[in-house]
Amino acid sequence: MLIADFDFVLKITLGKKGSSNRILDLEEKIVTIIPLLILFQLLFIPFLVLKARHNGHINTTQMIASFVPVAGLTIWTAIAIILGISGIYESENFYQLYPALWMPVIPITIVFVSLALPTVRKGIAFTLDVTPAHWLAFFQAGRISAIGTAYHTLQGNFPLYFEVAVGVPDLCFGLSALVMGILAMEQKIRSRVLITWHLIGCLIIVPTAPLLLQLGLPGALQVFTHQPTAETVYTFPMSLAPIMVVPTFVIFNLLGIWRERRVLKRKLFHNQEGTT
Repeated sequence: MLIADFDFVLKITLGKKGSSNRILDLEEKIVTIIPLLILFQLLFIPFLVLKARHNGHINTTQMIASFVPVAGLTIWTAIAIILGISGIYESENFYQLYPALWMPVIPITIVFVSLALPTVRKGIAFTLDVTPAHWLAFFQAGRISAIGTAYHTLQGNFPLYFEVAVGVPDLCFGLSALVMGILAMEQKIRSRVLITWHLIGCLIIVPTAPLLLQLGLPGALQVFTHQPTAETVYTFPMSLAPIMVVPTFVIFNLLGIWRERRVLKRKLFHNQEGTT
């Protein structure tokens, strides 16, 4: 949806033969950072959980339980990749299902249904408690990769309306993550500010991005028909962005809000203890 899809066309020019150049034009080889982003996102929670377990902040049961949402996201990613390779995302029948309105919700649902389990919730909560705020802020810097869609828009290969409304704000949020991360690392920013910032990160995507994306896809809701339409977003592997990568950034915005709310509750509790 928003994530960079840096691609390069490799062309090798051979020596002249007669009066013409012999050009070996290899088919477009797409070198995308989307798989790397997905790998980074899927490994981030296990990294935090293992670190918390190593330092004794969670027990073995909580550690194992904390891997449940990661397992769910991994399975969903595998399904998304298989469907993308099969070409289903580029079929007319697929567009008739209004995919942009519900597919981005699946990863978020997987995580928060998992958090309904007490052991999972405790494991993730205790892990977030000992995770530095600036780690969650710097995590959002991955959204700087939205510069890729800006490039594609300038090349006329990505819908302008979507880039202006969602892509540019998302890129700016990614850049702001560098500033917020530094401020949080130096403890120069309060929890309430971080909560507001994470909330803005959510609102850049929800509900604007899914709705605008759907309005550019073939079907009864299509409004934006100027080429290129939002169909380009569902070409594989870029299709993994709206289905997995972008929702995961939102998930970590929500986890960041949860973390800071727990910080505020602890401060309130300690203040109440101090007055008694």
